[in-house]
Amino acid sequence: MFNSNETLRFLFENKVWAHKVNDIEKLHKAKEKFKGVELDVVFINNDEDLFFDVNHPPDSSINLSLTEYFQSMHEAADCNYWIDFKNLKKDNELLSSARLDSITNALDIEKTKIIVESTNPSFLNSFRNKGFHTSYYLPVDLNKLDSILLKSTIDKIRKNISLYDNLYISANYQDYHILNKYFPDRKKILWFTVYGSMNKIKARILLYKILMDRNVDALLVPFN
Repeated sequence: MFNSNETLRFLFENKVWAHKVNDIEKLHKAKEKFKGVELDVVFINNDEDLFFDVNHPPDSSINLSLTEYFQSMHEAADCNYWIDFKNLKKDNELLSSARLDSITNALDIEKTKIIVESTNPSFLNSFRNKGFHTSYYLPVDLNKLDSILLKSTIDKIRKNISLYDNLYISANYQDYHILNKYFPDRKKILWFTVYGSMNKIKARILLYKILMDRNVDALLVPFN
């Protein structure tokens, strides 16, 4: 039981969400067990339309739009969505935030149920101004950096997040002890997909510690 993700979900129902739910069949199965799901999107701007393609490159697109994705969940108003925005940049920030605003308004989805995540925190302003939660996807594998490189990376993160209020930080669970050390009061969302190099028992203890942290609002776990 201790090693089960089902136990984590049972004990921390509101915090444990499903990872990489990028098709409707998986979404419908996830909504029966989880209060939130994570999905990946790519914003497409062509001559005919502006839309979000639910897809995690380099996976092949299944031509599923975010609108269709949300429409399929009309009976699950209490679901939360962690949107990993794969191609957010300066030249699509305004268009993409306006499009997401339009979709959620049309489908009557609460903006506070959505976290928009990007590696570019400066381009999340428009989403935040429209009422969405936002998260800064931190540089990966902080736990593998030497002390000098870690210091410079932490300084960069500090500079980035000091410019924005109410910004989550998001990272792999193995970086939690670093985030807790340098950003103890910052709201966090994390993911656990594989144990990696960590001992399984120590990893499980860490997951419980993460979920008991009042500043952690979500932890992704594998869902097949």
